[in-house]
Amino acid sequence: MIDPSAVRPSARQLAWQRQELTAFVHFGPNTFTDLEWGTGLDDPAAFEPTALDCSQWVSTLVAAGFKSVILTAKHHDGFCLWPSKYLPHTVAASYGRDVVGELSIACQAAGLGFGIYLSPADLYQEKSPGGYYGNGSPAVASQVGEFSYLVDDYNRFYLRQLHELLTSYGPIAEVWLDGANPTSSAQTYAYDAWFDLIRRLAPDATIAIGGPDVRWVGNEDGFARETEWSVVPFLNGTMVAEQTAPSVAGPDELARADELRWYPAEVDVSIRPGWFYHASEDAAVKSVPELLDIYRKSVGRNAVLLLNIPPDRRGLFADPDVAALTAFGAAVREYYGTPVSLPGRVNVLDLREDISRGQQVESFAVDALVDGSWQEIADGTTIGHRRLLVVPPLVPSDVRVRILSARAAAEADLSVHFDPTIA
Repeated sequence: MIDPSAVRPSARQLAWQRQELTAFVHFGPNTFTDLEWGTGLDDPAAFEPTALDCSQWVSTLVAAGFKSVILTAKHHDGFCLWPSKYLPHTVAASYGRDVVGELSIACQAAGLGFGIYLSPADLYQEKSPGGYYGNGSPAVASQVGEFSYLVDDYNRFYLRQLHELLTSYGPIAEVWLDGANPTSSAQTYAYDAWFDLIRRLAPDATIAIGGPDVRWVGNEDGFARETEWSVVPFLNGTMVAEQTAPSVAGPDELARADELRWYPAEVDVSIRPGWFYHASEDAAVKSVPELLDIYRKSVGRNAVLLLNIPPDRRGLFADPDVAALTAFGAAVREYYGTPVSLPGRVNVLDLREDISRGQQVESFAVDALVDGSWQEIADGTTIGHRRLLVVPPLVPSDVRVRILSARAAAEADLSVHFDPTIA
């Protein structure tokens, strides 16, 4: 059996995990047509923000404690938020301003990481005469910048757009590759070529969630598993378990593996019911207690939280979203940034492993010294980068963590917090 205790994160994976909070920005024609999935036939003129200000997005995110932001440079409808030279269906056909470029500049000015979402699916290319998506073309040697790949028409087009984005904007912190294929077409994706190009042009960028660096947690509800391993088993180059499975790296999965990889989870969820802005959802923005619960069940379960905040038709984060983000950031700093001094009122335990040395803890327990007596107040399985556990309120004079089982010699740091929003 392969030794899981020996698996380590790459430098890019380690830096990615330590961010903890990343923002998602869904913006495009859907914002103006009130759709979640565009048709591919949407009129570019529909995209007409009246007061676009990417610096407003960035300043809001920085104040809320986010470390990077990922923009939907192209969603499934195929409309491009930059003036791509490879098709007319872009901001150049109507709005005229380069949204990708403006956000990249705003991020650099504020020290916020900048990432791009380039949907593999493309309904515009599928439905347009002469479009590339699913046209059944053969793979041929194709030039993409200074590199050559054996790909069909659509994958050549996709690679050229990737090359355009990675060489025109940046630095790029993350490339997010949705796995959507929303049609019945037989279009396949040349993932190996895509990953190769990203590694060549943006070697420090993490490739998520269909990429080699980061996996999808398996839901869009804002929570990771109670047992969330970053060391994941593969068989013949494919994850042994489905990403949506209750367990992706338990003993049964490990036993079937021919390879183990460091493959941590990213948790994506929207601050609203939908991913794009809809005025009808202004009263449905998640509350601070809801966002803190998501934080504990994502960041606090060994994952990174990717929280979507969609700009409105002005091209600004809407007031309810700004208010929620601002209060959420302040709450995270106040309740989770500085540990409670002992003795003090406590209801959250904060455990951490040094994941640069791997993920080793398989089970643990936490004891509290209360009224001169030690009592067990919590137990759990994995820790990883961070584990946040809610416990009944208490005032301990001391706390300790006991490692019950581990894959190798293991240590865990323990601090305590009090979050008054927990019911």
